[in-house]
Amino acid sequence: MVPDSPAPLDRSMLSVVVPVYNEEETLSELRSRLMSVLDELDFEDFEVLMVSDGSTDATEAIIHDMVAADPWFVGIFLTRNFGHQAAVDAGLQSAQGSVVAVMDGDLQDPPEVIPELIDALDQGADVAYGIRRNRKEGVVKRAAYWSFYRGLKLISSTDLALDAGDFCCMRRRVVDAMNRLPESRRFLRGLRSWVGYKQVGVEYNRDRRFAGKPKYDLPRLFALAYDGVFSFSSTPIKLMQVIGFATAFLAGLIGFIYLILAFFVETPRGFPTVIVSIWFLGGLQLLAFGILGEYVHRTFDQTRRRPEALIREVLRQKDGEVGRGSGPARAG
Repeated sequence: MVPDSPAPLDRSMLSVVVPVYNEEETLSELRSRLMSVLDELDFEDFEVLMVSDGSTDATEAIIHDMVAADPWFVGIFLTRNFGHQAAVDAGLQSAQGSVVAVMDGDLQDPPEVIPELIDALDQGADVAYGIRRNRKEGVVKRAAYWSFYRGLKLISSTDLALDAGDFCCMRRRVVDAMNRLPESRRFLRGLRSWVGYKQVGVEYNRDRRFAGKPKYDLPRLFALAYDGVFSFSSTPIKLMQVIGFATAFLAGLIGFIYLILAFFVETPRGFPTVIVSIWFLGGLQLLAFGILGEYVHRTFDQTRRRPEALIREVLRQKDGEVGRGSGPARAG
């Protein structure tokens, strides 16, 4: 049998989703570099969705000017700061392109890599994601990223790509599949892997932040890792089961040893032994309840079906003027 040739890439529209939060210092450079890249691509139309995640500086005013100056740009303003993943999700829900790219607004994901990602789609891939060849952050953050990706891959039930963030290009059918998933507290790079299709990695050098302060500090990175673990792994529950069985076995073994010794020697009846045992087992129980509680809370959070984010305003250029409107919000 002759394998099917890859489906030709639909070049009717390229959507670029760019989540931003207080990025007033980077937007001018971002627009310039992104426009240079898009001008070289042979798509019939483009849209650049600038998703402001509750920015409090001049970001939204600059986005308004960008929309007024160029019909390719669309401004999406969330009602408050919902977080990076919620902002990306709002952009994916609003994107209309046959191909959708996702990149960060701090220019650590170079726009110049987008043509390479699209070339991978041209060769038959459904998803082309960026693999970070090297990083220019500090040692602590690099070590945290390295540990996170390898630890999550080790315990995850989904085959997650190493050193791959949200930077990617996807065909329309992949975006539609992700948008149909109803879960809340979305870990998008995990969902991208979970939906399947043909996925390939493209290596690139991750740049330093162009300007401003990083929005993903260590606590936020920890929160992202936390969501990834509980969204794509049942390992914490299984680990507590193993610890529970091991503790019960150890307690039974110690009890048996004391019982044997009682027949031959006078064994000390020590108050410290009782106290240490109580504290040890109590700590294990609290840890186990905490892990169970996290899964229960996430189940409860899902049943409420709250939107991932609420869109306050959408700006599009229409007939040379900026039009305002409301955008779609995830139903949860």
